[in-house]
Amino acid sequence: PVLEQVGFPLGVVKGIAGQTRLGSQGHAGTVPMSMRQDPMAAAAEQIVVLESLCKHPEEYLSYDGHCSDSTVKSLSTSLVCTVGEISTWPSASNVTYTVDIRAIDDLGREAVIYDLSKQIYQICDKRSVSCIIEHKHDAGAVICDSDLSSQLKSAAYSALKKMEGDIQDEVPTLMSGAGHDAMAISHLTK
Repeated sequence: PVLEQVGFPLGVVKGIAGQTRLGSQGHAGTVPMSMRQDPMAAAAEQIVVLESLCKHPEEYLSYDGHCSDSTVKSLSTSLVCTVGEISTWPSASNVTYTVDIRAIDDLGREAVIYDLSKQIYQICDKRSVSCIIEHKHDAGAVICDSDLSSQLKSAAYSALKKMEGDIQDEVPTLMSGAGHDAMAISHLTK
């Protein structure tokens, strides 16, 4: 693109840039399975561990006994874990993926992160693959004011009753897995 930009059909190279690549590469056909160090396979195994841990936290958490029964119960109803992006660059020797872990109970969320991190390192060690875990964002859970929630629930019930007539069930109370501006201003409420 440089020659094209300056309008010349050819140029003279004055130097060749040095390069650094981390990770190891091997030919798909010549490296025996017993000698492979495949970060994509490690990432795949880690993603399956994440899924299992988040679907059944009560079976996996080993946060040094700091998880109470109520914390584990809270996780079983509020924990969501997502692999948001996975990429290999510049080749399969380098794999990057993001994990988003959300829960209404911060101690439980921290326990999941602790256990998942431990298992990620164990998988990397077992597969002779190096790995780095970087924490990019951390926002604590916010418990909404119970009086305000009760008033909103009553107002929602009244509105539904006007629209629908006969209502048999209560208005459900839910945990929000989405982030909201309300998190930042929650301290301004009661």
